[in-house]
Amino acid sequence: MTAILDAVRDDPTLTEQERANVALVLKFRTASSLEERRRYTVPGFKPSRIGMANLFETKPLDAPGYSAGSIPDRQEEFLDIIVRGNRVWASWLVRGTHLGPLLGIAPTGRQVEVLEVGQWRIQNGLIAEAWFFVDELALLRQIGQWPVGDL
Repeated sequence: MTAILDAVRDDPTLTEQERANVALVLKFRTASSLEERRRYTVPGFKPSRIGMANLFETKPLDAPGYSAGSIPDRQEEFLDIIVRGNRVWASWLVRGTHLGPLLGIAPTGRQVEVLEVGQWRIQNGLIAEAWFFVDELALLRQIGQWPVGDL
């Protein structure tokens, strides 16, 4: 993540507010718990999770969804960040090991690497809206829940 921060810090075209918006998003992304993430969002914040939301529809009603224990060694590698005014866009890779229940799927112990894209809207120094897109098919394939085949 340091290379991304250095690029943002050194970009002469960004305003101080845009730099602050990127820093806010990075703090939000690296927060270790939902409670900690709430410090960076407006009251009542609810992100839109396109992709993972589709997977949530497939899980049994009584099955757990996703928690920090699903991929407890989760790490994120930011690939790119774009900022313009009060909007921040980013793409990153999520890496880790499937060691806990995930959308009703028992732990497999398999390594995963999934592309995710996000967009945030900042309002008064807090995240007001966010949209996340996840490559859920890649995730399912990596944990053995969807056959890998030629496309």
